[in-house]
Amino acid sequence: MRYNFMLLRFISGLVGIPLLIILVFTERGFPFVLGVGFISIIGLNEFYRGTRKTGAEPQEWVGLASVMLFMLAARQKFNAPNFSLSGVLTLFVIAALVVELLRPNRSPIKNLGATFLGAVYVGWLFSYLVAIRSISGQINLSGIPWSIPTGAWLVLFVVFAAWAADTGAYLVGRTWGRHKIVPVLSPGKSWEGLAAGVVSSIAVCIAMGRGIGISLTQGLILGLLISIAGFIGDLVESSIKRDIGIKDFGSALPGHGGILDRFDGLLFAAPLFYYFVTLILGF
Repeated sequence: MRYNFMLLRFISGLVGIPLLIILVFTERGFPFVLGVGFISIIGLNEFYRGTRKTGAEPQEWVGLASVMLFMLAARQKFNAPNFSLSGVLTLFVIAALVVELLRPNRSPIKNLGATFLGAVYVGWLFSYLVAIRSISGQINLSGIPWSIPTGAWLVLFVVFAAWAADTGAYLVGRTWGRHKIVPVLSPGKSWEGLAAGVVSSIAVCIAMGRGIGISLTQGLILGLLISIAGFIGDLVESSIKRDIGIKDFGSALPGHGGILDRFDGLLFAAPLFYYFVTLILGF
């Protein structure tokens, strides 16, 4: 059973990684925007389906529309004068309030809470991948005779670092994990696994950062931040699933579960990475 589970995870990665590379390096990155939007919509549907088990009735179409607007705003790095994040949030809040007012069976706190949380947790956090891809410039890596978009490389950077942290923590935690961190939320999380995740993420950050001028110290910090952010994101998702009473959000990705089950750590790592590389590293 464990062998089959690992095989499914491997096959999912074998398909997903080449697809990610193709989308992220497509000219101007617009197919990547559509790809992230598509994944976000699936994730939001998973979230709303789960919250219905608690008796909430989220406004699915309002949430889905807001996700696509988040993606378009992120493509302008959240600050375009004619399409800002604040404008998207304003439209989203007003639309959700009006729709709830017109419902025959109104329950504003429960329904709007589920609608807002889903759109922000899934749509807004996922949109940071689009914002990272939208970072301008070209970089030249040793051994590659042509330049590549800075944003594309940075997307691969954070995705691979987050995946390395997740994979390292999973493999070591399953094999040698003895000291549990938060057993009430996530019984499988151990200090041994977390340490392996941190080391794995740091290794990827140092390796991928060398070609774009990121120092050893900065790579160490980034690896630590990404792995810890991913760990917290995993715990947040676990707490939501426990509140709902489900094991997985879905089954879209064989060997992983749903979209949110696979990308929970990346949802927290991507915003942190974006602000670190733009505000501190100056990309």
